[in-house]
Amino acid sequence: MKKIILSFSILLLCLQGMAQSNDQRFELLARALDDYAMENRRINKLIDISITGTLQEFAISFSKETKLNLTIDPSINKNIVTNFSDTKPRDILLHLCKFYQLDLSFSGSIISLIPYEAPPAQVTAYEVDIKYNKFNDGLEMNLRNDTLDQVVKRISQLTDKNVISSKAASNTIVSGFIGKTNLENALNQFAQRNDLSLTKDAKGYFFLDLEQNARQTTAGGANANNNKRGRGRNNTKQNTTANSNSDFMLTTRTDSLNRTLINLDASDVTIGDLLKAVSNKTDNNFFLFSEPTEKISLKLEEATYLDFLTKVLQGSKYTFKKDNNIFLIGDRNLEGLRETAVVQLQYISAKEFDKSIPKDIKENLEIIEYIGLNSLVMSGSAARITEVKAFIEKLDRPIPVVNIELLIVDVQQSNEIRMGLEAGVGQEPATPGGQVFGGLDFTFSSGAINQLLNTLAGNGIVNLGQVNPNFYATLQAVEDNGTVNVRSKPRLSTLNGEEAELSIGETRYYLNERTTLQGNQNPVTLQDRRYESVNADFSIKILPVVSGDEHVTLEIEVKQSDFTGQISPDAPPGQVNRNFNSNIRMVNGEMIVLGGLESKSVEDSGSGVPFLARIPVIKWFFSKRRRAKSKSKLLIFVKPTIVY
Repeated sequence: MKKIILSFSILLLCLQGMAQSNDQRFELLARALDDYAMENRRINKLIDISITGTLQEFAISFSKETKLNLTIDPSINKNIVTNFSDTKPRDILLHLCKFYQLDLSFSGSIISLIPYEAPPAQVTAYEVDIKYNKFNDGLEMNLRNDTLDQVVKRISQLTDKNVISSKAASNTIVSGFIGKTNLENALNQFAQRNDLSLTKDAKGYFFLDLEQNARQTTAGGANANNNKRGRGRNNTKQNTTANSNSDFMLTTRTDSLNRTLINLDASDVTIGDLLKAVSNKTDNNFFLFSEPTEKISLKLEEATYLDFLTKVLQGSKYTFKKDNNIFLIGDRNLEGLRETAVVQLQYISAKEFDKSIPKDIKENLEIIEYIGLNSLVMSGSAARITEVKAFIEKLDRPIPVVNIELLIVDVQQSNEIRMGLEAGVGQEPATPGGQVFGGLDFTFSSGAINQLLNTLAGNGIVNLGQVNPNFYATLQAVEDNGTVNVRSKPRLSTLNGEEAELSIGETRYYLNERTTLQGNQNPVTLQDRRYESVNADFSIKILPVVSGDEHVTLEIEVKQSDFTGQISPDAPPGQVNRNFNSNIRMVNGEMIVLGGLESKSVEDSGSGVPFLARIPVIKWFFSKRRRAKSKSKLLIFVKPTIVY
């Protein structure tokens, strides 16, 4: 029923597309005839014409009546019945094209009727709704009546992993939604949802087949086994072997890819006995340098011979190596069984990468970094090398780059009041005049600045969310009135998990003089003059950590030191230090504001006539006073953007 509905929907879409295509074709023909009419006006003069016969006969009568040159393609062999009264030749030609599937060709003043050839249908590329995140191996599928062949092709393109389907199952219609999960789990859920079987070989290839085919293959092998037990390996699908002590049960079958799959259930059996039994059963040539005597309990299902060797020798002092068609099995430290492999990393650096490999899987394995080719050279047992390669394959993925935009703003506010009366005698007559009333200085953006400062004073951090780029232009406009000073707008880029640092500094020098006396009877005075330096720096360190859902955790450390006044002209300048540390989590592309780096100063000073300067009211005539307040706050806007 689903296939019928789908086919009917496609047919309706095709018919709708054909109708739209024909409308466009006739519109183009009408425009072409209108252009022709600019040079040949007779095509719009009304005529009467009636004919029953072939198109060739109609062309002769039409040309005589309209004085227009009309030709017919010789391949057209159609009979028509026409009767037009007071009709434009233009409309007659359009009618013929529409009802007899004809087309028009123009050559100067000659019009030709030719057969219409429909343009080839444009096939719109259809893309299966599958998404894959290489960073966390997350696969998401939303399938609606897609073919299995389309699905496995799209998965292979996105994941760079080999996912194939059997020929019998390639045209199977599949559906279902699979949420974000790793590749293997997603394929297992997909197979169960659509009655498919999933197998994975030693090379990491995923194979999808119809579930009924897999059951038939197993059943066929069991029937053949009843007639051919004990004859060794032959053309049967499944063979079963049990030793005399019933310590293990061994069966094999051949799948659709002509691979021999092993099913083994062993309990407290020596490794040497299992190696011999399985190797003989699967017709694999092997050579034992020394026979393993350790005992093992093992259960394997649908495993290849390589999988069997890897599992049965894992954790023991034995390993294997394939030389041509012979599997060499013996002690790991044996000279003939050591292997050397070069693994080139694709996305991450080989420098100190071996420190990221767990000690358990690289034990007895020598790993050398070759930075020139960004590769690791490994020497040791084949099993260890294979295990390390599998680990590297999971870890060697694109590392996101975090682009950090910073906007460093220094907000300064000051207020100064001077009051009092000053009188005296000068050296020359004073010029009368001056300012009577105080001036007015108003900053239109001060309300927004004060609101932001008050918010930061309580929290220290404000998340502005997704900020429009015009935000920066607004700050630059505030700078003009002297309330806000934009110190810098740097951009930093760093890899995920790597620290980015910015440092801006100022150096001042002061004179350091030292006088020393040398000698006792006739002392000599030596004077040493040296200029010493003092630094005032602003530095910010940001360590970004990107999570799988593209949230960014920022570890931020800010240090600021500023110069203050000097005690004396030769004294070193004073300094004030401000530090800020913060950990915050935010969404990719959002902006936050860091605050709290604030300094305040209050000054209240005055001078006047002794005693009289302290008497209320009278003091204003005998003294002058100065009150000043200043506040400086450093704001840092941070916006991280993830780039793959």
